[in-house]
This record gives sequence, C-alpha cells and structure tokens, in this order.
Amino acid sequence: MKKIVVFLLLCLVQLSFADEIDLIDSALHTTSDSLSEEQGVVITIERLTVEDSRLNDTLLVMLKSTGAPVAGFDFKFGIDNPMVDIVEILPGEIYDSCRWEYFTARQINTANREDYPPILWQTVALAEMVSDTVRPLCFGFDREASLLKLVVSNEHILEQPDTTVPVFFFWEDCTDNTISGQTGNILLISRQVFDYFGQKPKQGSRLFPTRTGAPNQCIDPARENHPRRRIDYHNGGIKFRLRIEPEPEDTTSTR
Repeated sequence: MKKIVVFLLLCLVQLSFADEIDLIDSALHTTSDSLSEEQGVVITIERLTVEDSRLNDTLLVMLKSTGAPVAGFDFKFGIDNPMVDIVEILPGEIYDSCRWEYFTARQINTANREDYPPILWQTVALAEMVSDTVRPLCFGFDREASLLKLVVSNEHILEQPDTTVPVFFFWEDCTDNTISGQTGNILLISRQVFDYFGQKPKQGSRLFPTRTGAPNQCIDPARENHPRRRIDYHNGGIKFRLRIEPEPEDTTSTR
C-alpha cells in the first residue's frame, strides 16, 4: 500500500524529476511531459466472443500512444454481471519488455456499496520508484501493445445463457484511471469513454462513483500542471453465443 501511495503522490503533488531518461522507441523520444492537443493515449479492453459457453481466457488491455510517454498508471475495472469473474490481473508486454519496477493488482470489496459493481479490481504500475537508480528500458512502443491481462472465467456458473457481459473502467475518485508521464509533472485523465455492449448507466447527482470518466471537478485550471484530458477509454467485454453445428444432411435415399 505504501508504494501505491507513492504513485498517487507522484501524480497529485506532481513532483519533478530532473534526471534525463533515454527511450529505446523513436516515437517517444522526449523527456518532457508537455503535450500538444494531438498527443494522447488510447486504452482498449479487448472484446471476446465465446461460442461454447465456457470461459477461461484472457482479455488484453491495450495501449496506443501518439507521442505521450507512459511511466505509470492506476486503473480500476468493473463487471456488473456475476456470471463472469476476474480471477487475476497480470502485467502486459509493456511492463515486461520495458522492465518496469512495480506492479500490484487487488480485488476491492464492494458488498453493500450503492452503485458499485459486484466485481471491482484495481491495478497500479510504475516504471520506476522514487530515488531509485534502476532505470526502465522504455515507456511504451511506437505501436499498440498490451498494458495488462485480465484473466476472466465463468467456471463457477453451471449453465451459461447467451448474453453479453461488459468489462468497464470505473471511477471512485479523481485518481482512478490516470496515467503519469516520465517526470510526474503531468497527470493524464479521461477525455472520452466508449461502450460497445449496451448503453452506459445514467449518471446520478453524485460525482462518484461513475463509469463516464473523470468529471470536470477533477481539473483545476489555475494549477500550472493541472491534469490533462488526453485518454480515450474503450470498454470491452464478453459475448456468449452458443454455436450449434447443424446436423449433416442425409444423402442416402430409399427405394
């Protein structure tokens, strides 16, 4: 938990690190968190179709960056249909290949909490820790690559009907679903949230919890390094569609 607090302090207090960090990917050769309107990040949860009713698979969470280095993130994922469970969350290609330093994932207890999904997970990753001499190899690639792997299952269900189960990003406060740049000066937050399995639930009068992204109250324009809306989130999910092969035609004939 102390390391998670360190990450949040990096983002919210916005400490500055003067050390230069070399990147191995030409598309991300910058040590500044200054971003133009064209630069940003797209985070996508994979969509999966299951045709035999049995689910024991992995949903990739993909990152595509247009010139915005990623040095840490804090995500929350929810499922509001108990037919599908998140068994665990594993680091993806970027964490492994770039040799990031810290990763944690945990399930959050949402029992008896109004407007919360029954399944909620949080995952935090950092490319490097504070005052650490170990340097990551990179902060992303010049191509789309996986940030995380959501291990999902419905093995606890005896009979699986044809249905769709959304897997979505979830906000409890302004620090959720955020990305930190290399120096920690700029925090990236949601710009748009896209759904593909039905409409999003209506937002109530309260700011949180929500599935619609960070509200405007999360940005104080008076602050020099206030959060920037640069992330497009694409929710994913699983579609169960039982596929029954037709019986072969009887080509024999009787006389």
